[in-house]
Amino acid sequence: MLNKQEKKVMKVLLDLCKKNNTCLTTHEEIISHLKSQDYLTRKEIDDIINNLALQGYIDNIITDNKGKKCYCVTILDKGEGFVREEKDKKKVLYQRIGITVALAVLSFVVTMVLRAIF
Repeated sequence: MLNKQEKKVMKVLLDLCKKNNTCLTTHEEIISHLKSQDYLTRKEIDDIINNLALQGYIDNIITDNKGKKCYCVTILDKGEGFVREEKDKKKVLYQRIGITVALAVLSFVVTMVLRAIF
C-alpha cells in the first residue's frame, strides 16, 4: 500500500514514462511536475523511489550525468496496474457512498410509514 507522497511520485513517474515505460529523470524534473504545495526534498524523493522499487512498482538505476544524479526508471507490471488500482478504489468508494445514501433514504421511508400506521 502506497502512502500519499508515494502515490504522487508514482503518478509523476507514470507521466514521464508514458511512451515506452522507461525514462531518464532527475530530482528537479520530478519536483517540477509536482504541485507547489507538494514540495519534496531530494532525500524524500530518493527514499520514495527506493520504496517504489522495493515494492515492485518500478525498476530503478541511479546514474551520473555531468555531475547530476539521474534515475533510469522502468515501470514494471505492478506499476502499470497502479492507475487501474486507483480507479477501482474510487469506484468502490462511490459504490459504498451510494449504498449508504440508499439505505438512509430507505430507513427514512420506513420510519415515515411506521409513523403513519401507528
